[in-house]
Amino acid sequence: MKLSDEPPFDAMLDDLATCVLKQVGYAPPAIADTLAKLRAALQEGADLGQRDCDVQFRAEAGQLLIVLSYAGGREWRVARALPD
Repeated sequence: MKLSDEPPFDAMLDDLATCVLKQVGYAPPAIADTLAKLRAALQEGADLGQRDCDVQFRAEAGQLLIVLSYAGGREWRVARALPD
């Protein structure tokens, strides 16, 4: 998914990530931790003046991988083992 700062996408991405994490079967503490890390990555990008980013949710090798990459090459990743 490609996102830009018009309109603000933080709430939409938060809702999308919450739905994905719930659907995959993560417990509430894991969801809260992952969302906090995602919000921090978004804030860090905003603080650096980076507005456009790509977000990917991928399941691979027994993990859910969330990748947030900004134009210009800066990238943030978090991986969590898929629940049993």
